[in-house]
Amino acid sequence: MTDDISIYIPAYNAEKTIKECIDSILAQTIKPKKILIIDDNSNDKTMDILLSYGDKIEIINNKKNMGVGYGRNLAVNHLQTKYIASIDADVELSKRWIEILLSKLIQKKITLIGGRMHEKFIKNTFNLWRLNKLRQNWGGEDLYNPRFIFGCNNILDTSRLTRGKIYRDDLDYFKTNGEDHEFSKSLRRQNLDLYYSSEAICYHLQNDDGLSLSKRYWRYIHYGDGMKKRNFSKTLKNIIRQFKKTIKWSLFDLIKLNFKLILVNFIVLYYFTILDLKNFNENKIK
Repeated sequence: MTDDISIYIPAYNAEKTIKECIDSILAQTIKPKKILIIDDNSNDKTMDILLSYGDKIEIINNKKNMGVGYGRNLAVNHLQTKYIASIDADVELSKRWIEILLSKLIQKKITLIGGRMHEKFIKNTFNLWRLNKLRQNWGGEDLYNPRFIFGCNNILDTSRLTRGKIYRDDLDYFKTNGEDHEFSKSLRRQNLDLYYSSEAICYHLQNDDGLSLSKRYWRYIHYGDGMKKRNFSKTLKNIIRQFKKTIKWSLFDLIKLNFKLILVNFIVLYYFTILDLKNFNENKIK
């Protein structure tokens, strides 16, 4: 096993979760050489919390909000270790997360490997919905070359890469989402392998309510659509498509006796409709 590994965390307004995130890194069975936090111009108490860690962490403070793709490129070029781990600021690692992923990365000669993220607060029905409808893992079995490796938790072997701008950050889409999909595609085009390890567990610390969950879901759909501007007809079709999906979900939840999730389905539909119409009004096209 090697200790030639660092880890970075892109953070923006992460005051609610960043402490648990960093503490889980400090508790790892294999300690990274460096813990780098890239604060993307937060305007909450994130920086105050970061400063309390003293020399246990290194901080890069962006002078303006640059987005996650920019932060990833910055970290990969700043950190000089062979292996570079990354987790989101709302992720808590199990103690052997680095140990398990690093061992498999080396053993199987993988370039990018990711672990399995669970929702931590599933007694909250909105989080349970997110676990069922917006899962951020590939299930309970290990996979060679899954469709992509989730950006929320992974380790990269940089020895097969030329450092530089390896993550896309050229469009608003890649500033906020999708950079992990594109990076995974780029690696596969170079015949470099990906791996998903179901044993390397981490936990999502977000704790949603109806509105925050709906905003999260709406962003997911909007990003998946390439953040395209829509006319009214396309906006209406999008809402109808979501209504049909809601009915399908609800029938499935009814069969599975997941009655609580049925209510959430319609709460999400309600806010989704409002958010989509608001987006149309703010970005009208002919």
